[in-house]
Amino acid sequence: MIYDTRKDLSETGNLKDYLSSDLINNLYFAPKKVDKSLIDKKLADQNYLNKIARTLSTYKEINIEEMISGKIKEFELDTSCQAGDYKIYVIVGLDTTTIYSIKYNGENAVVLLLESTDGEIDKLNMLLAHEFTHLVRKQEFGENIFENSLGERFVTEGIGCNYAKEIAPGKADFEYCIVGEDTVLWVKNNLEIIEEHMAGKIDSNELISDYFYMFADTAKTGLPARTGYVYGYLKVKEYLEKNNLKAKDIIAKDWRDIL
Repeated sequence: MIYDTRKDLSETGNLKDYLSSDLINNLYFAPKKVDKSLIDKKLADQNYLNKIARTLSTYKEINIEEMISGKIKEFELDTSCQAGDYKIYVIVGLDTTTIYSIKYNGENAVVLLLESTDGEIDKLNMLLAHEFTHLVRKQEFGENIFENSLGERFVTEGIGCNYAKEIAPGKADFEYCIVGEDTVLWVKNNLEIIEEHMAGKIDSNELISDYFYMFADTAKTGLPARTGYVYGYLKVKEYLEKNNLKAKDIIAKDWRDIL
């Protein structure tokens, strides 16, 4: 099921009221620990307001519930994998993240921040493709694929980034990894440092926050934030090229077979 909360935005007619609602608090501010004081700051930021305007204009006449359902069906046909039961909430946020999984009303849910696409359908397709692979792996390996082990998280995100590349080819690596270009360059130039840092801990979840959290303590680790997305992308890409495979061929493959 897909829930398009832009209807609530249309009804209030006021972005601040929408962002201050209980629904958006429960879907976004509380689970992602976003400070609500950021609302006023963002509403005074013309670049943010322009991005929201572009986004809402692009999707104004689009039935986004049908669009997302259709894309997931395309991915299922392409991969011969099923997404299973899912709930996706489409919201407008403060441009702090893109798409994520949470528990909402006791159920598993995916939250998509529409402004992160900046009104570009390709970006929407990339995010949906990435998240689709997560839905498949959750069914195969259980709900805790994001926290089980560093190795699982590398492969889970690496497959997502590489499948997004197959769905929307021709973009730069940093776009598939959803990081800055400087982070990709740093990771490519410092693989030995990264692998020394994680030595002996790939089977544990001890370092997951260091590699994947937006607000990781980069001063402590010396790693750029979200390094794990890039490292996972590169290692999965290397495996695919070596074995002449596509990301869709390994969506449900054990991480130990890949790393």
